[in-house]
Amino acid sequence: MHHDPHDAGEAAGARGPDRRHRTRLVAVVVALVPLAWFALSNLRRVRIDVWVTDGAAPLILVILISGALGARIALLADRRGRTGRRGRSD
Repeated sequence: MHHDPHDAGEAAGARGPDRRHRTRLVAVVVALVPLAWFALSNLRRVRIDVWVTDGAAPLILVILISGALGARIALLADRRGRTGRRGRSD
């Protein structure tokens, strides 16, 4: 029986990504449980006034859209800040 030392290294390396994948999956599930609870507890409709119009929407939808817009603004501001710093010489 031939023993190749590279086989043992490949087997050990294969377990690393698998363990990371399982850990990431558990973390996602742990994060999704309270998020789902939050969403289900905020289904009531709320009144929304935007400039000259108004309407009603589920509170969770308002929260999600506001969060997405805030994240987009933060991303654009960060990108603009990085671009401005590249052009400067200290």
